[in-house]
Amino acid sequence: MAQTFNTRTIAVGGMLAACSLIVSFIQIPIFPAAPWLSYDPSGVICVIAALAFGPKLGVAVAVISWLPHFFFNPFGMIMGTLNTVSFVLPAALIYTKAKQSRAASLLGMIVGALLAIAVSCAANLIITPLYTSVTLMQTAAMILPILLPFNALKMLINLVMGQMLLAPCMNVLAAHRS
Repeated sequence: MAQTFNTRTIAVGGMLAACSLIVSFIQIPIFPAAPWLSYDPSGVICVIAALAFGPKLGVAVAVISWLPHFFFNPFGMIMGTLNTVSFVLPAALIYTKAKQSRAASLLGMIVGALLAIAVSCAANLIITPLYTSVTLMQTAAMILPILLPFNALKMLINLVMGQMLLAPCMNVLAAHRS
């Protein structure tokens, strides 16, 4: 079944993309062992958009929110987009297929978080050697002590914040579903 969007849904999706874009520039260091890695809360907005309006709009919000980063940090944009889409797509697909329950949102976010962690660690093996002087072997050596814990902490924050904000946001957005 093809998902259609009305004007209101597109407008709300655009506002969510704008909000996600703005907060994607908020960089919070959360892992002292790797001060060059920072958390941004945009993934929470993207997952709320995906659960409220479906996987297509959720992925669109994620991609749109990371596009402007291309001009400042193209490799960071690729990593951010891969991470966010890996998180929101499974979350929205599971939530949609499982009758949109709280348990389904939690399961979807857990699956999305695990996928995002795996994708981020794997993508670092390709992307980090391309834009830094760090070799593939050095990057691989960083997976267990740095990249895995950082991404796990990032996804835990997204999951907890997403679960806390889901019900209030769904109440506000309910009138805007297509």
